[in-house]
This record gives sequence, C-alpha cells and structure tokens, in this order.
Amino acid sequence: MLSKNNANFIVLLFLFFGWGFVTCLNDLLTPIFKHMFVLNQFQANFVSFAFFIAYFIGSLLYILCSMFGISFFYKLGYKGLILFGLALSALGCLIFTIAALLGSYPLFLSGLFSIGFGFTFLQISANPLVIISGDKKTAASRLNLAGGFNSLATALAPIVGVLVFYTLLQVNEYHERLKYPYIFLFLFFAIVIFLIWKFLQTKEDHVFNAQSAKPYALNHANLLFGMLAIFFYVGSEVSIGSNLIAYLKSDATVSLAEDIAGKYLAIYWGGAMIGRFLGGIALSNISKGYKTSLMVFISILLTCLILYTAGISNINITYYIGFIVISITLFTFSIDARTNLVLFSIVNVINLAITATIHNSYFALWAILSVGLFNSVMWPNIFTLALDGLGEYREQASSFLVMMILGGAILPIIQGRIADNLNIVTSFIVPLMGYLYILCYGLFYSKKHLNVIR
Repeated sequence: MLSKNNANFIVLLFLFFGWGFVTCLNDLLTPIFKHMFVLNQFQANFVSFAFFIAYFIGSLLYILCSMFGISFFYKLGYKGLILFGLALSALGCLIFTIAALLGSYPLFLSGLFSIGFGFTFLQISANPLVIISGDKKTAASRLNLAGGFNSLATALAPIVGVLVFYTLLQVNEYHERLKYPYIFLFLFFAIVIFLIWKFLQTKEDHVFNAQSAKPYALNHANLLFGMLAIFFYVGSEVSIGSNLIAYLKSDATVSLAEDIAGKYLAIYWGGAMIGRFLGGIALSNISKGYKTSLMVFISILLTCLILYTAGISNINITYYIGFIVISITLFTFSIDARTNLVLFSIVNVINLAITATIHNSYFALWAILSVGLFNSVMWPNIFTLALDGLGEYREQASSFLVMMILGGAILPIIQGRIADNLNIVTSFIVPLMGYLYILCYGLFYSKKHLNVIR
C-alpha cells in the first residue's frame, strides 16, 4: 500500500505531465490558426499572448490579494488552489470546443486564456507540494523527477499533436474537428481533479502563511534583474517554439512541409528534457568518470527515442550530436548556477546568430533546435540566483518571478510583427536579444540591497 507522501507525489506527476503537454500544443495551434483564419504572423502569435498573459494576470491577482489581506487564496490552501486551477483549465477546454464549432478566433483565444489562467495556480501550488511530499533531503530529486515528467510531456506533445491534428483529424481542411482533442483534454482534467480531490492529502495550516503587506522582496537587486531574466527566458523559449514551424517552412531556410516541420518541434522541446536529465547527473555525487559515461548514454538513448517516436529517425544528426557533446562538456566545467547560466547563454546567443545568418543550411536548423537543449538549465539557475539571500521573502519573490512568465505573451507577438514587416529569419533577433540579457544577468549578477520599498 502506498504511503501518503508517495500517493501525493504520483498524483502530482500527472499534474506536471498534463500542463506541460497542453502548453506545448500551442506551438502547433499557431500555424493551424494562421491557415484557418488567414492570419499574418503577428496575429497568429496571439495564441501565445492569450495563454501567457493569463499567467501574468493570475500571478498579479494572487500577489495583490496577499498584499491587501484578501484571504480567498489563503483559505483555499494548496489542494484547493490546485482544484481551482484545474477547474479553470477544464472550463477553457470547453470554451475551446465551442470555438471550434463556431469557428471563432477570439473565442479560441478566450479558451486558451482560461487554460493558462488555471495553470498559474498550478505553478504556484504544485512545486511547493512536491517539496513537502517526502523527506526534505530528497526534495531536489523529486523536483527534478517532476520536471522530467513535464519535459517528457513537452517532447511528446508535438509528436502526438502532429499525428492527431494533421494525420487523423486533418484540421487544416476540417476546422471543426479541433474540438475533439480538447474534449479529451477536458476529460483528462476531470480525471486529475478527481485524483487530487480523492488522494491528495496536505496540512494546509502549516503551509500557507500570510505574506507581508509590502513587497519588500523588491529591495533585492538580484530579484529585480532576475525577474527580467525570467521574462526574457520564457519569452525567448516560447517565441522560438511559436515561430519555429514558420521558420522551417520558409523558402529562405530549408523549406520543410508544415507537418514535417511540426515533428521537429519534438527535438526542440525534447532537448530541454535531455538537458534536465544531464543536469541531474552532473549535480550528483557519483564519480566523474562514471558521471560522464552515464551522461553520454542517457543523451544517446533519449535522442534516439525522440527521433524514433517523432518518425524522423532517418535524418543526419551529426550536428546535434556535436551540440550534445558541447552541453556535456559545459556541464562538466560548470561549478555553480551562475557559471552554468553564463556558459549556456553564450551557446544560445551563438545558435541564434547562426539561425539569422546562415539560415539556408541544415546547420542553422540544428542550431535553432539545439537552443532547447541549452534552455534546460535556465529556469532553475535564474530562480536560484534571483532568490539568493531573500530569506523570509522567498515566497513573495517566487510569486514575482512566476508573474514574469509574461514574457511568453509579449515576445512572440513582437517577433510576429517583425516577421510580417521584414521576414521570419530577421525576426529571430527577438530571442537573440533575450539570451543576451540573460548572459548579462549571469555576468553582472548582484546581491545589492536597494531600499526602494520602505
């Protein structure tokens, strides 16, 4: 019989997998809606805007309620907050199915907003619950495993999405069929709601504490600049995913068919999964020689699995192998979060420069896909640096950092506008600038106390 902590953790793994899968499907919706409603790239990127602006609004609402003593979220507790978020996301799936029947782009966006709004409260509550669902000594291990399930979902979503959207449902010809996947997702959320309600057990009185009425966390320079780093990291990652199919389809690049380009999304998002597993091994206490061998084995295994599952196993992956070797080497020489962030940011800046300059080559294709591999460490490293030295304000600071997922709403539409006014290749200057900022944050990171909030 499972213990309470083990049962909690298994249920939470379903949660991490679910929100990763649904989030990554948005990258396939962008070209589908572009075709369905005859949109330009700017308009199509409102898929990301509607979804990620909900994170900003939800996080801001959560922070304001805490600051003004409104106890709604406090009374819900972790379990109630998860159920509330799942209910909002399930409602979004229903709105999406109605939009498919009516053929309404604004209604589609409303459904995506509701899904993202619900996911905000999952983000706020699920991560701390993973930490307390077991021994404190193994909390980091549980977080890595939960993150691995989330990354697995982001790798599988493009593969499953291409099969369902393009092959089975042929949604480019039969738009109303878009309702079927989201009916299934509604049922999935309903099942997870039941599992959470039935099996998740928490001690709310020891978990949720009222936050300070003033945002004293903002007195810390490393948090303020870290918030911008999260903004640019999420924005750059989502921008690339949202515009990757358009880039790979372009006559200026490698001119792939849309369904084939969609399969390559699995490599981009799967790279984050590979990188997280490599990072977990690199930070373990096993011997250096065995550690390197294990990283090589895991990276080969996962890469082959992604390529085979995506149905693109007959391609030349020499360049990608080279990028994996670079990542393993950098993991070996990364002594702390700051060094790791700087080294991986440098590689992504170079990758984006390659994407924009020698864009009509397969080297550029693998360079842009490899960005996902080097993205894997950025979220935890930025969080680590941004929360360093905040003590009792860590929870408040975490809410501010989650709020900056706003970048996933803003940067894609900026890139879309540049793509329409200039071209899709030039538009990748947007994520390039994002990684340049992250590099600067790593290089010039400071823990200076500012005293801006008194």
